[in-house]
Amino acid sequence: MKKQIKHSRIVLTVIPVAVVLTAGIAFLFSRSDSESQVCQQNVARLKELENTDISSVEQAISDIQGQLDAQADAQAREDIVNSSGILTNVQIRQAFSGSVIVGDSITQAISEYGYLDTDVVVSKRGLSVVNAQEQFSTAISLNPSHVFLAFGTNDLEIYNGDPTGFIDAYREKVQMVKDALPDVPIYINSILPIQDFAIASNPALGYYSQFNQALSDFCDEMDCTFIDNTFLVEDSSMYEPDGEHVIMDYYPKWLTYMAETAGLI
Repeated sequence: MKKQIKHSRIVLTVIPVAVVLTAGIAFLFSRSDSESQVCQQNVARLKELENTDISSVEQAISDIQGQLDAQADAQAREDIVNSSGILTNVQIRQAFSGSVIVGDSITQAISEYGYLDTDVVVSKRGLSVVNAQEQFSTAISLNPSHVFLAFGTNDLEIYNGDPTGFIDAYREKVQMVKDALPDVPIYINSILPIQDFAIASNPALGYYSQFNQALSDFCDEMDCTFIDNTFLVEDSSMYEPDGEHVIMDYYPKWLTYMAETAGLI
């Protein structure tokens, strides 16, 4: 497989710039009508590169792809927040069929509310990533096509402001998945923000931002995808009275965003 990829790249270097330019324009016009104005601007940008070297055109197409992907993600987030793009219960089950989600009590509520069954949701109330050996073994035994992980709220108390041990424990479990399922993509969810009154009662919970930054860096290190769900709880009405857990309305939004991020829909 690696040889095929290398070969296709060599061929690309001898394709005339005009051909790459044409392909780039065709790609842009394949986007939705709602993006047509942006597409027109980007086509003009590519045409300016018509007489330049192929690497410049390739980079321009890559940059435009990134821009359009960012716009699409922003629109998807807005749709989810506004409840206009949320999956139905049936669609959620279809999207996550064959996947597994591993986590603590916040994850466990997915099955408790009936969105997914325990053959997809492997969780335990009060679970921390360092003590999740059994859950990870179960997840691996299910031979999933995608693995989603969601830990951190309980770990905030265990590691008391220092994410080093948390990341070390996460690394051990992620490596366990990678060793057993080397071709399966892994998605790591952020720790949800904690309400101020809950932090006042337990200051260790206030370090969630530092832990999330450590998680994001860890995902870069381990070639995993970090899913930042902060935007889903900007409205404080999404929280239970304890200021840590979230209400039922959060879950279809979260599941929809996970599915979109992983390309399951």
